[in-house]
Amino acid sequence: MIKILHLSDIHIGSGFAHGKINPETGLNTRLEDFIKSLEICINNAIDHPVDLVLFGGDAFPDATPPPYIQEAFAAQFRRLADANIPTVLLVGNHDQHSQGNGGASLSIYRTLAVPGFIVGDRIATHKIKTQNGAVQIITLPWLLKSTLLTRPETEGLSLEEINQLLIKKLEPALEGQIRKLDPNLPTVLLAHLMADRASLGAERFLAVGKGFTIPLSLLMRSEFDYVALGHIHKHQNLNPENNPSIVYAGSIERIDFSEEKEDKGYVLIKLKKEETEWEFCPLPVRNFCTIEIDISEEEDPQKAIVKAISSQTIEDKVVRLIYKLRSQQLELINPSILREVLKDAHSYTIRPQLISQLANPRIPELNTENSITPLSALKTYLENREDLKDIMSEMLTVAEELLAINM
Repeated sequence: MIKILHLSDIHIGSGFAHGKINPETGLNTRLEDFIKSLEICINNAIDHPVDLVLFGGDAFPDATPPPYIQEAFAAQFRRLADANIPTVLLVGNHDQHSQGNGGASLSIYRTLAVPGFIVGDRIATHKIKTQNGAVQIITLPWLLKSTLLTRPETEGLSLEEINQLLIKKLEPALEGQIRKLDPNLPTVLLAHLMADRASLGAERFLAVGKGFTIPLSLLMRSEFDYVALGHIHKHQNLNPENNPSIVYAGSIERIDFSEEKEDKGYVLIKLKKEETEWEFCPLPVRNFCTIEIDISEEEDPQKAIVKAISSQTIEDKVVRLIYKLRSQQLELINPSILREVLKDAHSYTIRPQLISQLANPRIPELNTENSITPLSALKTYLENREDLKDIMSEMLTVAEELLAINM
């Protein structure tokens, strides 16, 4: 039985807007949260101990993180090398330069020849000897169009047609690796991808339009004893029948409020040929809390907001306060009182929303029966928004530039 720890989507250096500066360390408290979660993962890998660690990609928010962020990541993973635990670092979409020239943020580990570390920046099969036997790992990093296709091949094609062509190119490449496998050794596919049945989290905003969706059928191969996935931040098993288990470990910390209700953690795997077991291990991550209230009909709106906040346990949480009100109620709200009531939160944002903005009548010109260009539709919409008149010109200019790029 080979014991493996599968983690993914660390994104260390993300979410600073939800933190504050720790006066004792000079670091953003959200960076400290991410480091703490990663430290717990590495502690468990060493303390169990496991035979192998698989990282499913996206170490940082981008391919060129500041040196102190890289150092925080390296300090934790170096402990695995010191403990003689082999580790595979897969290249995710955030680990690549926008030009797609390899895993810039992770390739240093190959250059430095860190003992026991493998950087998975191409489709390849790696045979790894562990304390409890050998295992085969097929690495499938995040693939860009340029990885599999030439510009002439994609010229004039729609996104859907390009997606289908990419899958057509990927199938034989993956099949070639499968045919080279030793049938007597347990096998794991380690991949950073968007599977077609996955439930999305914050990554739908972080990587929209930058990749392609891979059909689940491509991953459901009898040759695989476990499929370790990265990219989707919500932990999930895409194959409940577990033949093989196709598991997104999920991210190890909450990136933003879109992940407020998601558990975060890592996966422990007991790998054995045709008898693999796994379990999700939650991490004690920072809690997010949304407090939303409509005070538009309240006689004392300030009191109603304070009551709503007081009804929640906000200590050490990242809090988002959203209250809906009428414009004539604005002068009845004292922001300093709200800040005082929210002081026990780790951090907070206050977002008043005017009912008049939320309940505008439908604009006749934008009726679905009317034929109107995107730019004209935006202009019509902005002309009916008093609160956006000051930036209307700039928004239209940017829209024209974006449309020109996509023409």
